[in-house]
Amino acid sequence: MKKIFIVTGELSGDITAGWYLNKIKEKEEIVAYAVGGQNLQQAGAIIYDDFNKLNIVGVVEILGKLKFIFSYLKKITNYILENNFDELILVDFPGFNLILAKAIKKKNKKIKITYVSPPQVWIWGEYRIKKLKKYCDNLIVMYPFEVEWYKDRGLDAQFLGNPLCENLKTFIYSDLKVKNQIAILPGSRKQEIVKLMPFFVNLIKKILINYPEIKIVLPIARSLDINFVKTELIKNNLKNYMQNIIFILDEDEKKKELKQSILAITKPGTVSLELALLGVPSIIIYKTSWLTYLIAKLVVNIKCMGLPNLFSKKIVFKEFIQGDCKENLIANEVDKLHNSFINKQDYYFEIKKDLEKIKKNLCQRECC
Repeated sequence: MKKIFIVTGELSGDITAGWYLNKIKEKEEIVAYAVGGQNLQQAGAIIYDDFNKLNIVGVVEILGKLKFIFSYLKKITNYILENNFDELILVDFPGFNLILAKAIKKKNKKIKITYVSPPQVWIWGEYRIKKLKKYCDNLIVMYPFEVEWYKDRGLDAQFLGNPLCENLKTFIYSDLKVKNQIAILPGSRKQEIVKLMPFFVNLIKKILINYPEIKIVLPIARSLDINFVKTELIKNNLKNYMQNIIFILDEDEKKKELKQSILAITKPGTVSLELALLGVPSIIIYKTSWLTYLIAKLVVNIKCMGLPNLFSKKIVFKEFIQGDCKENLIANEVDKLHNSFINKQDYYFEIKKDLEKIKKNLCQRECC
């Protein structure tokens, strides 16, 4: 029986890893160990450690955890080598995973290394191609166009589908009626919630002042505790508006409620693409420490952050990044989308047409 070890570092990676493990189990008998979470566990992996141990965001935050990161890297490298794994599967999380790949190949070249959802070097960090070439034996990409992109640079890559299409297929083509609600997705990391909750509370207040009858759908990531989120909301003076908040814990319920929302406010990343596939016009926001942002600006050569925008090569979801991430600007865009939806105006429904194109392009192999 083939013995594999999987490494993820965040919730989206855990979802992707669970999808990939289920795919390869269809073809061969496997015993899998993982740094992961609930999705990998449900797919049959034995959890060596929870991915939240590595779930650190931002340059400043990472600098403060360097001692732990390198200690953990040594620990996991030794574990993989000492337990004779046939294959190491890395999922996203390149800052850690590429260092791990190097450490493993340096000590044992026979261990096959597969990178699932490799770093999006077509956005930034093309220097990492050399590392992928040197340390990885197999690349599994998430978007069809990446196969040709990597081929032009001398790497073979496979597109086996996108986990979002499979995870959302029950809802992508369902005909659910839109309800009087707006979804807000603040993130899946505790430190993000603590830092940004004052911002989200002020934004929610502005929305509810304009639309007192509207509901705010607030999905709670599996990595968070609902009582922690409620406490943060109340701590930041949202107690009088709690009757308007709908907390969602169940994954299927989350997908259903997102699908039925007039619009959503989200961070960039996988969740923005999930909303695009569900056909929900959205607003992308991003705010971090200025040091982290300025360093990112030096290395990232893109005009937009949201995956639907990058995928479409145009602004489909309006973005409010760093200095532009202000409650009043976002509330104005909420008004524009909401009024366009109510009055059946082009602004809202042109976005819907763009989302239909994204869905057809990405999911035709999986969902149709």
